[in-house]
Amino acid sequence: MSFQVGSTCYGSAVDALAASASAQVGGVVVHGGSAYVVGVDAVASSSITYRLSPVGGGTAIQSVVQLTPQPCGLLEWQDGLSLGWGVATAWIVTAAVMHLRKAALQ
Repeated sequence: MSFQVGSTCYGSAVDALAASASAQVGGVVVHGGSAYVVGVDAVASSSITYRLSPVGGGTAIQSVVQLTPQPCGLLEWQDGLSLGWGVATAWIVTAAVMHLRKAALQ
């Protein structure tokens, strides 16, 4: 099963959450009236551990966020293969019917 982040699908939940976390790294957030720079300490299959470092210096805050990555909803190569075989089957059946009709008329 693959998981989607934005317009990209990833092969594992950890890869998907790592991609999601990397989009947040370096951002600045305000928490409790202070500004913090976002960093990532760890990524697991169902959580991301963020590190919030104060802009003016001081002790960093760690926050573990529980997340469930979204299943991939984009078309993948397996979907294209199935669609391709469906079209090929339709063409083959049509050609067979045309040949049988032509043979019956002779």
